[in-house]
Amino acid sequence: MKKLMIALMALTAAACSSPAPDFYQPVAVKTTDAAYPNVKATILIGNVLLPAEQARPQITTLGKEDYEVRIDEFNRWGAAPERLIQQVLNENLSLLLPNAMVENQTTLRKNYKYAVMAEIREMNGRLGESAVLKASYFIRNKQGKIVKQGRFERKTETGSGYEAYIPAQSRLLGELAAVIAADLAKLK
Repeated sequence: MKKLMIALMALTAAACSSPAPDFYQPVAVKTTDAAYPNVKATILIGNVLLPAEQARPQITTLGKEDYEVRIDEFNRWGAAPERLIQQVLNENLSLLLPNAMVENQTTLRKNYKYAVMAEIREMNGRLGESAVLKASYFIRNKQGKIVKQGRFERKTETGSGYEAYIPAQSRLLGELAAVIAADLAKLK
């Protein structure tokens, strides 16, 4: 009887357990051969803003229709997506601006020439079809004045599964960083 109870409890525990989630993070991807060694300033990367449905640990994609949002409990970001995107922009800009000091903005950092703020309006797509990135960005000087702003909208095809979707989003973030770096290089 005791062995039957133990076997029954083990079977119940196995039936109630869920599969472990997979964790992903975007990575820095240099999408252009351009580099801007003339930029020698300190550049701060501010906090990234995301829409509420995408500022969550679960990765969100679109369903069959544009009004359908899929929230995947078993495919998650490895950290807060806002922080991951901020870090990827930092790394990409560091590749494109080799003589600049690119840092994530903190309340302690006071000595900088420009601060970059990115607002992601849309970062989604359909698995097996495409990845989409739509963003607005602002470049402020030390006095807080916006000296350049822009919009970025790109779409790229992607293979099926998250193993193809996340690298596609990484490439789009690299393209966004390339546009921002080109604008920073034009500033005096």
